[in-house]
Amino acid sequence: MRTWLFVPGHDERKLRKALSSEADVVIVDWEDAVPEEKKPEARKTTARALGEVSPAPRVVLRVNHPESPFFEEDLEALPLAHVAALVLPKVEAPGELERARRAGLPLIAMIESARAVLSLSEIARARPERFIFGTLDYLKDIGARHTKEALLFARSLLVNESRAAELEPPIAGVWPYLEDEAGLVEEARHERALGFAGKTLLHPKQILPVKKAFAPTAAEIEEARAILAAWKAARAEGRAVAKLPDGRFLDPPVVAWAERILEEAE
Repeated sequence: MRTWLFVPGHDERKLRKALSSEADVVIVDWEDAVPEEKKPEARKTTARALGEVSPAPRVVLRVNHPESPFFEEDLEALPLAHVAALVLPKVEAPGELERARRAGLPLIAMIESARAVLSLSEIARARPERFIFGTLDYLKDIGARHTKEALLFARSLLVNESRAAELEPPIAGVWPYLEDEAGLVEEARHERALGFAGKTLLHPKQILPVKKAFAPTAAEIEEARAILAAWKAARAEGRAVAKLPDGRFLDPPVVAWAERILEEAE
């Protein structure tokens, strides 16, 4: 689940293209990407498109905020074919998740403000499936530019709070500069290194670069194999510790990392 592609629910051409894409997850958007006057059209277009295709990606639906006048109409439009979960935008309190429970679907909470970041523990207790970081709204909220430094605190907190609450690892925010693939890849690698499981995307051309950025590198795979070989040899000889030829000592957490890298590579 490395690539999460946003697509506006009222644009049938883009919607059908996204549903046949190589994305791992398609987020059909009924919120920010849809003008107010087109929200009824988005519900009808989404229902028609999903009813006529068998999408390869997992499909989740971003509804409007529970305090929005459109939220009840969004829920009334459910269930929809293939929709596996609801994405709730701008979550700042656990009660917002509880209002969506009656949809009977897993909930994914988007974290998009300073208040939300500092309320992560409370929100996590409402048991969303996972968090998505809405970086653009967050940066607007705190008055910062799109830099690693400005986002590091919130990113790290999202990863740690997710782990502490035993939620699925969080999904990182979008890279808005569609012509800057190098910047996209650099940011995705940084987010993977912090512990994010994937990244939200704005365009299908971002799918392949992000998949590669979140995949284990050739160097990591080689390192993982060397670690497991050294560990296996040490155990076969009855030794409780092992080390690599460069002198690096190995212990169970390092071995667990190596096993995870090879699982991801497969």
